[in-house]
This record gives sequence, structure tokens and C-alpha cells, in this order.
Amino acid sequence: MKQAIERIIQTNGQESIHAIASALYIHGRTLERRFIKETGLSPKQFAKIIQFQASFSQLALKDFKKMNEIVYENGFADQSHFIRVFKAFTGETPRVFSQRTD
Repeated sequence: MKQAIERIIQTNGQESIHAIASALYIHGRTLERRFIKETGLSPKQFAKIIQFQASFSQLALKDFKKMNEIVYENGFADQSHFIRVFKAFTGETPRVFSQRTD
């Protein structure tokens, strides 16, 4: 599971769980069962946390010119998807967070 965790972190949660399982030569369901047993989270949940963390860091460090840079660099489908995920984790929109940290 260490290798799966490392791959998820290295790719900022953007590599598919199926691709990770294939690279580790195990079935996707086996990866999921073992991952949950070891971490308490599914690999998909963990990947979402890592994806959010990467986008949050970029936003907090003001490492972007337009919000869309964060959206697409971190693998979100579109800006509304990013806003929904950000709000689910923080309780506020990226714009409110960004203005608050100025």
C-alpha cells in the first residue's frame, strides 16, 4: 500500500485508481480493500484529499494568475467542480478564502 500511497501523492491524486492497481499488478477491488484496511479511507477518497491539498496550497501561496490555472492543473473537470470540492473541504468558496488571506 505504500507504493499506492506514494503514486497518489506524486500525481497529486490525478492518476486513476485503476491505473495504480494495474501498475502494482493487483485487481482494483483488491487495492481498494487493502487500502481501506491500512488507511481507513478508500484510494479514491485519499486521492481527492491529495488533489484538494495541492489546489489549496496553490491558492494559499497565490501561485496562479487565473483561477482556471488551479482548476486544470489539479485535474478538476471545470471551475464549478473545483468550487464544490473546495467548499466541501473548507466551508467557503476559493474566492472568499483568497480574499480573506490577502
